[in-house]
Amino acid sequence: MKVEIGQRHFCDLRIISAKFSPFLLRALSVTLVRVPPPVAVRGPIQRSCMGDLGFSTSPVLGMNKKAAIWIAVVGGILAITAPIVFSIYWAYKHNLSNQIEFTDSVASEVLRRSSEGVDQMDAIYTALLNAAEPDPCSPESIRLMGQLNLKSDQIQVVGYMKDNVFLCSAYGHHPVALGAPTFTTPVGTKVWASQELPILPGTKFLVMAPKGMGYTVVILPNTFLNVFTDDPHITVGLYSLSAQRVIVSRGAFEPQWLERLGTAQQVQFIDKENFVVIRRSSRLEFASFASQPVAKVHEGLYKTALVLVPIGVLASGLLALTVLHLARQQLSFPAVLKAALKRKEFTLNYQPVVDLQTGQWMGAEALIRWLRPTGDSVSPDVFIKAAEKAGLIKEITAQVMDMVGRDAYQLFTKYPDFHIAINLSAADLESRATIDGLAKLSRATGAGPGNLLVEATERGFMKADIANPILREIRGMGISVAIDDFGTGYSSLSYLETFELDCLKIDKSFVDTLGKDSATSQVVPHIIEMAKSLKLTMIAEGVETPAQAQYLREHGVQLAQGWLFARPMPFAELIASLSAAKALR
Repeated sequence: MKVEIGQRHFCDLRIISAKFSPFLLRALSVTLVRVPPPVAVRGPIQRSCMGDLGFSTSPVLGMNKKAAIWIAVVGGILAITAPIVFSIYWAYKHNLSNQIEFTDSVASEVLRRSSEGVDQMDAIYTALLNAAEPDPCSPESIRLMGQLNLKSDQIQVVGYMKDNVFLCSAYGHHPVALGAPTFTTPVGTKVWASQELPILPGTKFLVMAPKGMGYTVVILPNTFLNVFTDDPHITVGLYSLSAQRVIVSRGAFEPQWLERLGTAQQVQFIDKENFVVIRRSSRLEFASFASQPVAKVHEGLYKTALVLVPIGVLASGLLALTVLHLARQQLSFPAVLKAALKRKEFTLNYQPVVDLQTGQWMGAEALIRWLRPTGDSVSPDVFIKAAEKAGLIKEITAQVMDMVGRDAYQLFTKYPDFHIAINLSAADLESRATIDGLAKLSRATGAGPGNLLVEATERGFMKADIANPILREIRGMGISVAIDDFGTGYSSLSYLETFELDCLKIDKSFVDTLGKDSATSQVVPHIIEMAKSLKLTMIAEGVETPAQAQYLREHGVQLAQGWLFARPMPFAELIASLSAAKALR
């Protein structure tokens, strides 16, 4: 069977129905045995036809009864079979789509890893050539090889060869004749696709040596293939388009697959019993490939049918399928989230915090964003709640601190009056790891008192006996503490007095009511008065109109953030704006 996935051709409904006929027959038998018998009818008309017997056996009436029975039977069959068949058909398409998306993500990851490997290889060659050591195997050169080794996660060994003899590497002198290369690329790079070296006997390596350089890199083939699957039924590998041969692979590769690629950047298809995805590199002469058996779709289809058929008879097959589909998505989401954390798919944007009196940018809130390798983005409202439920929120907070530390390295040395705010969850306020992470962040950014601000929602303060000691230590480090989304939970003056706080953030939902005749429009003045009584700095969120800003300014709110002033932006854009503003002052 060959199907072009781009056109989305699927099996006919009749074929799917035939595969599941045992389920349908068992369901139909329930309906057929419950068809009621013909109902007797008495009346003057019947007596005129049959004398005084009182029951009609008119062929016309009998035919109407038979038609009614058949209509009831057909209606029962359709009521049972239509949603079940449609659900199975939908399940088939859904499973097919999932398998294709997964296969495509595997091929994309192989291509990404190989591209990183080539970039690291080029950087290594450049560094060694720039060093210009007269003896490539001198102690100084070997030491440099070792340093380059440590910096490259895709490269296992850096070495030097001459006349196809591997003379030395970062591990010392160990001359070994490699023999003729497996193939040579059009640009002259020699490639040994399966080479054993004395430094690690019994292991096959990929050895690459650019023409005329002498310096060589050694790579474990699985380095490119160590993607997020270890399923032995999945074929995955890397193909050299110029040399027209496989560089590394796991599983069986069919050469005719490359004919489908042509000049395209990507192709997806079904060949025989396999789903196949091939991706061409946009800048290198490589193509990655991944395939998996079509049988996996059938497995998923049968499993879905076993659930849907009885549920469809009792309630609604289509509705049950939707519920099960959503449940399955929720169950699998933590696994996707954990993989995203491992692959570091999260990034940060920074939304400026503005002084309402001067308009000067006084700080910025770090806002996490999740962009999938497919290009799709996941809303923080979705993945933050999922991370809290799955117990992964502390790992997300740790990555946020690391990213802020890298972005804002020694930021406060240049901008001593600026602050960066990060959000903490309830779990963060119950963990000693939060203290360690903030201390590391403070050192990385060169933070002084007030340069770092942590924000936690009211829910984060629910366990006061645990949160209070953590908060005291945080404030003892010179880090300010703000209560976020104030007024949306269990707010009260006595509640606020329980904790040592520096700032109060007015939630956007209340800012939106300013100037409107709504039930909550009077909440903001009360919040402002509470904050003033506790001498807390106020930060209004979600300010979008000049009227809102004017109201807040007149009522003593010091700081604000929102689209009226600036949208969240990458750190480089934030720094460029700060530099421009500093130059004008």
